[in-house]
Amino acid sequence: MTAPKQLAARVDAELARAIETLAPTGLTYSEIVKRAVAQFAEVYRVAVDNKVAEPHEVPILTAYRYQLPPRWQPPRTGAINLPSLTTQKD
Repeated sequence: MTAPKQLAARVDAELARAIETLAPTGLTYSEIVKRAVAQFAEVYRVAVDNKVAEPHEVPILTAYRYQLPPRWQPPRTGAINLPSLTTQKD
Protein backbone atom coordinates (compact mmCIF):
# COMPACT_ATOMS: atom_id res chain seq x y z
CA MET A 1 0.00 0.00 0.00
CA THR A 2 1.36 3.38 -0.98
CA ALA A 3 0.71 6.21 1.46
CA PRO A 4 -1.23 9.11 -0.03
CA LYS A 5 0.45 12.50 -0.30
CA GLN A 6 -2.57 14.21 1.26
CA LEU A 7 -5.43 13.03 3.47
CA ALA A 8 -8.85 14.40 4.24
CA ALA A 9 -11.06 13.45 7.17
CA ARG A 10 -14.50 14.61 8.10
CA VAL A 11 -14.37 16.38 11.46
CA ASP A 12 -17.16 14.90 13.53
CA ALA A 13 -17.99 15.84 17.12
CA GLU A 14 -15.57 13.29 18.61
CA LEU A 15 -12.62 14.46 16.49
CA ALA A 16 -13.49 18.11 17.17
CA ARG A 17 -13.43 17.43 20.96
CA ALA A 18 -10.08 15.65 20.65
CA ILE A 19 -8.58 18.53 18.68
CA GLU A 20 -9.94 21.08 21.17
CA THR A 21 -8.38 19.07 23.98
CA LEU A 22 -4.98 19.26 22.28
CA ALA A 23 -5.25 22.94 21.27
CA PRO A 24 -3.33 24.21 24.35
CA THR A 25 -0.24 22.31 23.14
CA GLY A 26 0.22 24.89 20.40
CA LEU A 27 0.38 22.22 17.68
CA THR A 28 -1.34 22.85 14.36
CA TYR A 29 -4.23 20.63 13.27
CA SER A 30 -1.87 18.91 10.86
CA GLU A 31 0.73 18.26 13.58
CA ILE A 32 -1.95 16.90 15.93
CA VAL A 33 -3.12 14.41 13.31
CA LYS A 34 0.43 13.44 12.29
CA ARG A 35 1.46 12.77 15.90
CA ALA A 36 -1.70 10.81 16.62
CA VAL A 37 -1.20 8.58 13.57
CA ALA A 38 2.50 8.10 14.39
CA GLN A 39 1.68 7.13 17.99
CA PHE A 40 -1.04 4.71 16.88
CA ALA A 41 1.37 3.17 14.36
CA GLU A 42 3.94 2.67 17.12
CA VAL A 43 1.35 1.01 19.39
CA TYR A 44 0.35 -1.27 16.52
CA ARG A 45 3.94 -2.10 15.57
CA VAL A 46 4.95 -2.96 19.15
CA ALA A 47 1.82 -5.08 19.69
CA VAL A 48 2.39 -7.07 16.51
CA ASP A 49 6.16 -7.43 17.09
CA ASN A 50 5.50 -8.75 20.61
CA LYS A 51 2.70 -11.04 19.39
CA VAL A 52 0.10 -9.27 21.54
CA ALA A 53 -2.00 -8.71 18.42
CA GLU A 54 -2.18 -10.31 15.00
CA PRO A 55 -1.34 -8.12 11.98
CA HIS A 56 -5.04 -7.82 11.07
CA GLU A 57 -6.10 -6.79 14.61
CA VAL A 58 -6.30 -3.32 16.12
CA PRO A 59 -4.51 -3.41 19.50
CA ILE A 60 -6.19 -1.75 22.47
CA LEU A 61 -4.01 0.02 25.02
CA THR A 62 -4.76 -0.85 28.62
CA ALA A 63 -1.92 1.15 30.20
CA TYR A 64 0.68 3.74 29.31
CA ARG A 65 3.45 5.65 31.04
CA TYR A 66 4.51 9.27 30.67
CA GLN A 67 8.09 10.41 30.37
CA LEU A 68 8.49 12.72 33.33
CA PRO A 69 10.29 16.02 32.92
CA PRO A 70 13.63 16.27 34.69
CA ARG A 71 13.29 17.31 38.32
CA TRP A 72 14.91 20.64 39.11
CA GLN A 73 17.96 20.30 41.32
CA PRO A 74 19.54 23.25 43.13
CA PRO A 75 23.14 23.91 42.15
CA ARG A 76 25.65 22.08 44.29
CA THR A 77 28.44 23.99 45.98
CA GLY A 78 31.40 22.85 48.02
CA ALA A 79 32.78 19.36 48.44
CA ILE A 80 30.54 16.34 48.14
CA ASN A 81 31.08 13.90 51.00
CA LEU A 82 30.17 10.42 49.83
CA PRO A 83 30.15 7.50 52.24
CA SER A 84 33.16 5.24 51.91
CA LEU A 85 32.52 1.66 50.94
CA THR A 86 34.20 -1.07 52.89
CA THR A 87 34.59 -4.63 51.78
CA GLN A 88 33.90 -7.52 54.09
CA LYS A 89 36.66 -10.03 54.53
CA ASP A 90 35.74 -13.63 55.18
